[in-house]
Amino acid sequence: MTPLIETSAQEPFLKDHAPSAQVPAHRSNNLKLISTFILLFSLVTAWMSTLIAENADQAFSNPAFALAVGLVVAFFVEGQTGVRNLLRIDLFMLGVLYLLTFLEFLLPQRTLLGLVSLNSAQTAVTAVLLGFAGIVLGRHAFPVRQSISSSFELKVSPNATVRLMIVCAVFGYLYMLIAVRFDIFELFYQLTRPRFSQPWARGRFGSLSTLLNELALLKYLIPPLAAAILANRKKYYRWQILIAMVLLSLVLFESFASGTRNVFLSHLATFISAYALMKPRMNLRKLALVFAPIATVAYFAIYYLPEIRNLGLQNFGLALQRTDSLFVDMNMVNVAHLTEVFPERAGYLGFEIPYIAAIRPVPRALWPGKPEGLSLGIEEALGVQGMTLSATFVGEFWMAGGYIAILLASLFLGAMAALWNRRGARAATTFDVITFALGFFAAGIAMRSYLSVFPTLLPIFAIILHKKFKIRS
Repeated sequence: MTPLIETSAQEPFLKDHAPSAQVPAHRSNNLKLISTFILLFSLVTAWMSTLIAENADQAFSNPAFALAVGLVVAFFVEGQTGVRNLLRIDLFMLGVLYLLTFLEFLLPQRTLLGLVSLNSAQTAVTAVLLGFAGIVLGRHAFPVRQSISSSFELKVSPNATVRLMIVCAVFGYLYMLIAVRFDIFELFYQLTRPRFSQPWARGRFGSLSTLLNELALLKYLIPPLAAAILANRKKYYRWQILIAMVLLSLVLFESFASGTRNVFLSHLATFISAYALMKPRMNLRKLALVFAPIATVAYFAIYYLPEIRNLGLQNFGLALQRTDSLFVDMNMVNVAHLTEVFPERAGYLGFEIPYIAAIRPVPRALWPGKPEGLSLGIEEALGVQGMTLSATFVGEFWMAGGYIAILLASLFLGAMAALWNRRGARAATTFDVITFALGFFAAGIAMRSYLSVFPTLLPIFAIILHKKFKIRS
């Protein structure tokens, strides 16, 4: 079996033929405007529903239903331009933020009475809804210039794609292999242990050896690269497809065994987005065949990974799992508690939040005096020890400056999402689509924690530099 398309080493990034069946940009912009009005109406309705709540439970559950309806209708409206045009960063951000905040309140939960006051719950809901509104409005900063074609073929370089995947796997897992002295069986054993108990777990202070940890970010390129191969598998040899499937399985197994839901779900998101964009003649039926099993796995991950994270995969059993309702992170509760601390008990942190986020990728080995973190972290502010807490970017920017900081941050994120969507619409090569798909990973992490988003941008820079180097050479 030979690949149908092979390109030379000097020309690995050939452009495709002119896209067909492309939706006019003005139609996409008009539908996006309609969906914006729908979302804003649902946000106002959700806010009003929390004001009439009689307790904290109702303050969280009432807006959960109202916003869910608004999101479904808005997504349906925007889907009129085709399946591929739903694969946008702004829509993904809205979906992830809902998952992190209100999703768990669609189902019955243990009462929050005595844990969160009604006033704090209402303040938290208002802050989160403001975050939604900022993203919804900010995405109009960069209107659609070119919609993603509903049907087009991408020219690919099979050898270049597979080589890059192998390089990412080798350097991405190098620090783990060194830690276990290149014992593959020991590597898999350590992966099944409880989180942070592995020999490669990063210490509080970095050293020169921890620079290898930064190479682990290259693993984030593997899911979209695998998607590129599987979506165009007729263009690849069987052994190349096998390598792609093995490396994809390894990345998913590692993130699943670690119990890190945001990483595992982001890997799934980058895979399915890249696959849907690169699959020739993609339609709703084909997308459903891929999305349905992935959605099932995602739900399983949301429900069970907290237990796997604490017990380790080797000690986990369905008989030991929780039997209560769906648990995400109770981010709404954390945001509510943060509104009680800032600014009443502690002053706003101001620009410290974006500054610490921006310098996070810099290794301490290169900057020994780099700040350890926030002057007042979430855990310290809430009086929690021995565990990490998340509060989404909304909670972090509440710590920075309350409602104003949340609005500015969400407007910025919405604008950046719209700008990155333009890159996806212009995608003409395999590596263009992979670069765009990596934006879903960064967007998902940004919703969970803005403080963690900048390291996820490094793989994007790496593949852009790789492409530029290949073109010049």
